[in-house]
Amino acid sequence: MLYHRRNAFRLGALASIALPLAALPSAAHATDDDLEFWFNPTITVALDEDTAIKLETAQRLRRESQNRPDTYFFRLWAKQKVSKGIVVAGAAERRINDGRRDEVRTMQQVSGRYGVARMRLRLEQRFAENAGGRMGLRVRGRIGADIPINNDKTLFFSPDIESFVTLRNSNPGGDIGKSEMRTQIALTYEVSDHLRVKAGYLMQYDLEQREVDTVGHAPILGLAFRF
Repeated sequence: MLYHRRNAFRLGALASIALPLAALPSAAHATDDDLEFWFNPTITVALDEDTAIKLETAQRLRRESQNRPDTYFFRLWAKQKVSKGIVVAGAAERRINDGRRDEVRTMQQVSGRYGVARMRLRLEQRFAENAGGRMGLRVRGRIGADIPINNDKTLFFSPDIESFVTLRNSNPGGDIGKSEMRTQIALTYEVSDHLRVKAGYLMQYDLEQREVDTVGHAPILGLAFRF
């Protein structure tokens, strides 16, 4: 059993390194890199064994001198478990981009778990200020894992990689296609049945068709409360 656990951890660690490197554009491509800080607290309230509502917030702090606005959002989810390991959900979000156009978003997603693996597919509708009511449309796909690294299974190694594809830009003539990639490695600790803490490193790579790509390197802290 210990042998299999060690192998699973090694495979997860290799995947967390290899997948982001494989997905990144060529190193010769010009990028504009900067440091950020992300904080992501959530509160989930179970309505029954299969149904829950979740309030998710985020504060993403960036340097104004680099023309990178801080971002804050408040997102309310309704979640329904439809079978073992499969959850469907919908949400509405208010997003504040300090110094740029704010947004309202709606989204639908399906997520699943199999062993230590996690998968998520999300469809987003985006409505930006001063866009004349034009709806942007984006698909996000993420794969990751929660690999236990202690006998009590309270501490996990959690790598993730997520790809963003814009199907319709909220700005007429805006970029479409693959627009962003996000990778993350973190440690997740189950403090109790009601609290999970996650700390790690996140890299967000914004692909710009007409400009230099922007890359954010962010320490990230997440607090997940469950009731």
